[in-house]
Amino acid sequence: MVFPQRLRRELGLEEGGEVRIERTDDGSIRLCPVARIPRDQRYFHTPEMHARLAQAEASFENGTSTRTVGEEGTQKFLDSLKR
Repeated sequence: MVFPQRLRRELGLEEGGEVRIERTDDGSIRLCPVARIPRDQRYFHTPEMHARLAQAEASFENGTSTRTVGEEGTQKFLDSLKR
């Protein structure tokens, strides 16, 4: 489909962009811009990953994260997790 430039600007669409067409409960049509996520990156957009990132950020904020220095220090920390 071809949309006028003014409408593309209002929708935030770039030339060649994709839209999803939805019918609303009242019968009207809604055009929604679609952002494609590469298949190999979809995991990063799951609720599970968002929860893990929120947990990591909370650890940084409250000072419960672990910081290592250098390859040897990092390896020592990783080895301690295996016990």
